[in-house]
Amino acid sequence: MKALYPDIIATVGIIFLIIVELFLPSFDLIGFLGFLISFISGVLAIKYSLAGYRFNEWLLDINAFSLLLKGIIYILTSFVIFSSVSFFKSKKTFLENVYTFILISLGLSIMVSSKNLAVILSGLELASISMYISVGMLREDYISKEASFKYLVLGSMATAFFGIGSAFYIGATSHLGIISVSVNHNTAFALASLFLFIAFALKVSAAPFHFWTPDAYEGAPTSTTAFISTVPKIGFYAVIFLLASYIFPVTNNFSYIVGIVGVISMFWGNLVAYAQNSAKRMLAYSSIGHAGYFLIGFSRYNPLSVSSTIFYVIVYAFATAGAFLVLSILEKNQSWNHDMNNYRALYRKSPFLATALALFLFALIGIPPFATFVGKLGIFLGLVNSNAWFFAILFVIGSIIAAGYYLKLIVYMFFKEPVVEDNMSLSLNLFDTIGISVFLITVFFFGIFPNVLFDIILKDMFHG
Repeated sequence: MKALYPDIIATVGIIFLIIVELFLPSFDLIGFLGFLISFISGVLAIKYSLAGYRFNEWLLDINAFSLLLKGIIYILTSFVIFSSVSFFKSKKTFLENVYTFILISLGLSIMVSSKNLAVILSGLELASISMYISVGMLREDYISKEASFKYLVLGSMATAFFGIGSAFYIGATSHLGIISVSVNHNTAFALASLFLFIAFALKVSAAPFHFWTPDAYEGAPTSTTAFISTVPKIGFYAVIFLLASYIFPVTNNFSYIVGIVGVISMFWGNLVAYAQNSAKRMLAYSSIGHAGYFLIGFSRYNPLSVSSTIFYVIVYAFATAGAFLVLSILEKNQSWNHDMNNYRALYRKSPFLATALALFLFALIGIPPFATFVGKLGIFLGLVNSNAWFFAILFVIGSIIAAGYYLKLIVYMFFKEPVVEDNMSLSLNLFDTIGISVFLITVFFFGIFPNVLFDIILKDMFHG
């Protein structure tokens, strides 16, 4: 029963925040309470994961691995909230942003708590509907509302695909739960695999299902972009791991479809990113490219490949959240936009922000000593161990191609002269500094000591 405590605390906490907001509508208070609720939920989940707690009743199947993912989801949410309060105050957005983030995390937590398709759909929809709302929460901003609507329309297609895939799965297996089955050459099961995969390919921005991503990321409040581009990915890829464990191997050669979609995403995202003049939009295409890396990792089901992919998803989430949060701090200056030219000579205006953003970009390239390097190396070795040389070579080529557009922004910040000289001052408050530092330290720490996290993931995934 203790395995349910993190979600119970989050649920009660959301209700509590709604009541507090009615009487004390303060961003600082709601932000602090939201951080505290999410952080406590995350710490408890990780504590129970390390203790090996389980809960297998009421259509739930909570084990050490799902508790670990819950913990990371809630803790990452807590620090995004912590770092976002000053941005939301400066933009005069709605207080509901704070507990909408926790509500999304709760939906993701429910989603990773079960192998039952109905429960997964419930968690998916709780998270997805909350995300559509959060994208449109920038007051008096048409682009934000347009982005929210586009996300709603295209995101709803994922729900439709999930429903169709579930129907075919039930027809092929007579089960609602995802279990080990033997249904070779079953057309209904093959269609179930295809539609369920498309549903989550759309959610994780894999090409050619990525069209909502650049507009949604660019139109959303930048702190919201930091959240929706990272935290939900942990939950979505956890479900893809479940599909890769039980469903994809049963359908002949389906792993090649996953790998090919991954290759298309990797090259499309990384090549189109070069054409972007907006740093925010560039990072959106970076997420499409990374969807390719992750899907290639899941295309071969062996312990090294899939555990490295989950490790990479987690550390990527911290690096990307940090990068977007730097952008949100810059955006608090009313004259700032994310055109590349605005980043010229950023180092002179704020050495800390320029250095932090450069480090996050180096992490996204995947070079040592950052944790993302360990994730990429693990995926590559997993592909080699599976004799998937075609995907392994393309994985390396895609990673090399990606380095260029990250380095382009770094060159702008440190070596390009500004188009027009200005005396813009970029102020940092304590919350900004602490938040960015936490994300930087995390990406560095797991790069230097990867086994602290990697061994836990490997043990929990296959023995938890």
